[in-house]
Amino acid sequence: MRLNEVPRYTDSYFRRAQITCTRAGNNRRVVYQVFQRGDAVLCGLKYAMELLGQTGPEVEVEGLADGDRIAPLESVLHLHGPVQELVELETVYLGLLSRMTRVATNVRAVVGAASGKPVLFFPARFDAPEVQEYDGYAAKVGGAMGASTPAGAAAFGAAAVGTMPHALIAAFKGDTVAATLALAEATPDQPIWSLVDFENDSARTAVEVYQALKERGLALAGVRLDTAATLVDQAVEQAGHQLTGVNPVLVEIVRRRLDEAGGKDVKIAVSGGFNPEKIRAFERAGARVDAYGVGENALQGSTPFTSDVVGYHESGRFIPCAKVGREYRPNPRLRRLK
Repeated sequence: MRLNEVPRYTDSYFRRAQITCTRAGNNRRVVYQVFQRGDAVLCGLKYAMELLGQTGPEVEVEGLADGDRIAPLESVLHLHGPVQELVELETVYLGLLSRMTRVATNVRAVVGAASGKPVLFFPARFDAPEVQEYDGYAAKVGGAMGASTPAGAAAFGAAAVGTMPHALIAAFKGDTVAATLALAEATPDQPIWSLVDFENDSARTAVEVYQALKERGLALAGVRLDTAATLVDQAVEQAGHQLTGVNPVLVEIVRRRLDEAGGKDVKIAVSGGFNPEKIRAFERAGARVDAYGVGENALQGSTPFTSDVVGYHESGRFIPCAKVGREYRPNPRLRRLK
């Protein structure tokens, strides 16, 4: 964001504060302190510094780094500079830090639960398109292996990743095999992943897709299981279970059927409501999952940041001046950023 765009996105009272200080001739050199209240993975400094880097030479910035673990109330930024130059920026840099820290923290949690297996970032459909670049960067900081849209994947320096939508299968009259063959023909330079839950018989469908591709000399890279949380897959029910959604039993059945058909190299990805707790349950069960797709969980919760003036510089000295309870807190981990 350019500095001249800031007024459009800043809280009006900061704009009025800037006008007031200008009218009063008050351009005191102040110190801002930025913090949040939880254990988190810091993210968003890259974009905050793109904004702060446009300020004048009198503005100095000390901060941590994206990806750093931060504690409650830990100072992550100290900004030193003329109040007229800094007061209007607070809304924007706090918003960047708050959103991206939330995403990075959530992604780091699922990555930690996944025992080294790839986590793919698929929440684009749950928020406005304009945030995808920010979210993709935060997902990378959190440890994800890729994102589903070009905007989100830009941070990874790679193409967007994904399988196929149910809509494609419906367009081929519910025939997953036909839809997958058409996908393979249309994108011959891409690995082919098939979504196999359309008929709620994932094991049978997975084997049919694998065999159809094999007969044509094509390779099936993987299948994705995405059974709705309200349904029991037919293979699971036939095995004597009433487990709904994607579950370790379903994964084991699909894995065994593919192996028996010769598809030992076909990978299995799972999606649909995965969060750290659900992933840990799959890992404890020894589910032979090759990758986890995470969507809306990555956007859950809140990591709000606060920025306060905690003092000012006068005659070469720092004079503390802060709201009660928001006093200046030095942090030896801070490094000069500007």
